[in-house]
Amino acid sequence: MNEKLYELCKKNEIDLSEKQLEQFQIFYDYMIEMNQVMNLTSITEEDEVILKHFYDSMSIVKYFDFKPGKYVIDVGTGAGFPGIPLAILLPKVQFTLMDSLNKRIIFLQDVVKKCGLKNVECIHSRAEELAKNEKYREKYDVCVSRAVANLSVLLEYCIPFIKKGGMFISYKSISSEEELSDSKNAQNKLCCKLKKNISFELPDTDIRRNFLLFEKFDNTSSKYPRNNGIPRKKPL
Repeated sequence: MNEKLYELCKKNEIDLSEKQLEQFQIFYDYMIEMNQVMNLTSITEEDEVILKHFYDSMSIVKYFDFKPGKYVIDVGTGAGFPGIPLAILLPKVQFTLMDSLNKRIIFLQDVVKKCGLKNVECIHSRAEELAKNEKYREKYDVCVSRAVANLSVLLEYCIPFIKKGGMFISYKSISSEEELSDSKNAQNKLCCKLKKNISFELPDTDIRRNFLLFEKFDNTSSKYPRNNGIPRKKPL
């Protein structure tokens, strides 16, 4: 796997060290092992994992500069995407990986230990609860999420974690102008605005990907996020 991942990244201007390649191999092997007993990913074939999980997670660094010492939270990280690949690639950036399913968090804590990652903490919580905790609310420079959800819902989950002037980066499989338009009310209420809409294809494929980058221009009202389940049932 290492050679394929190295070549793909090198060709697309992402450099990985021997140590990082080894960490990706450990992550891959353990994910495939644990996927037999818990539902982590439907993508298991090596080449597909390299492209659709590892490279896809890291590709944001071509468009956004994660500065050393900054704090990033991955909301709804699932099996660790994009958080773990980014943490391997950016050892001087601090990452918090949050998910509502505790068995996924236990898996990720094992990944962090096995890979020797010193820049990652894993938290079992719902976004609606953790974003009300003063330790985490408006403490992050960047929030990333590859979670599958309506954009208005994602904004309500994610924006409260970010400092004023910080950025939320939503990984989307397609760009929906309708979804963006429908999120205008959420953007206004949560004090954020779309700064960039980046569209690209995964290398040597016709698979479309999008990054939606939202900048937070003011502090978010304490009434957001609303209580558990409400953001999904009644998007802003």
